[in-house]
Amino acid sequence: MIKTKNVMKGIVGTLAVILTLGLFSCNNTPDDVTTMNDELSEKSAQVTLNEVRMEAATTESEYEVEFFANMEGLLWRWWKIGKHFQWSQNLRYRINHCPDVRLQAGNDDGYPRVITLDYGDSTVLHNGTVLSGSIEITISAPRSSHDFERTVVYNEFGVDSMIIDGYATILVDKVDTMYRQYTSDLTFTLADGSVINRTSERVWQWLNGMQTMFDQSDDVFVINELSQAEMTVDGTTDTYKKETTVPLKRLGDCRYIVEGVVQITLNGSLISEINYGDGSCDELAVMTDAEGVETEIDLSARKFKGKEEQNQNSEKNQSGKKG
Repeated sequence: MIKTKNVMKGIVGTLAVILTLGLFSCNNTPDDVTTMNDELSEKSAQVTLNEVRMEAATTESEYEVEFFANMEGLLWRWWKIGKHFQWSQNLRYRINHCPDVRLQAGNDDGYPRVITLDYGDSTVLHNGTVLSGSIEITISAPRSSHDFERTVVYNEFGVDSMIIDGYATILVDKVDTMYRQYTSDLTFTLADGSVINRTSERVWQWLNGMQTMFDQSDDVFVINELSQAEMTVDGTTDTYKKETTVPLKRLGDCRYIVEGVVQITLNGSLISEINYGDGSCDELAVMTDAEGVETEIDLSARKFKGKEEQNQNSEKNQSGKKG
């Protein structure tokens, strides 16, 4: 009888342990999964916003390169007679805001030719974007040459609060000069100190505006891109890829990308799709996450629209509950 009681006690004790472990596991697994999902969701959102910021900075920097490289011949003729570049205050730059343009050529005024753009601490575009640092454009040969190539070096080139360093190679299509292929290896330093290394293949196609060299208000171009980036935070390196599924469109008289769709994968998994709109000049884009949830992005502030208000409301609610 005593033996039976002992056996029963053992069984009950074992069941109690199993139940306790089961309850412990059931209570903690959802929290762990939720935490992991929250962390992944937060990381996905941050990667998406970073990509929006880098795209804006990249497009603006390439637009600068396009203008000055396209007018290389005229710049060189001005330089030889001692006339320096100044842009009308009604166009790209604000009053008294232009980069310092310096030219250097090979022997006998030949090639390679180098155009150095020095933006100093603050050169302000008409749309309010602030540029700084410098860009160096080397043109290897006349455009008619089979060896024609442009290389670009970015030296602490700033677009608002983002800094770009690195280089790019530009090939202009020999048959249709409206096409350019950008191959780049760039390092982006964000405002919070994060560093992102990104390689990309970008194809530009001019649709309108190349004939009116000094007027960018009629410029229209589209961009296709395939890129890969790496970012290391707290010792963990994440790799993400960006692919343009609908070409990105930019208008010369609009600060924002107005059209196009981009898909982003993080460590091999699709995390978001960014839709820049229907061609209208506005500051809105829409991110759709992996769960199909849509969130508006404010391109003017490069953040999720209403995010601060949501955080403030959440803090108020929590404060109310505590009281």
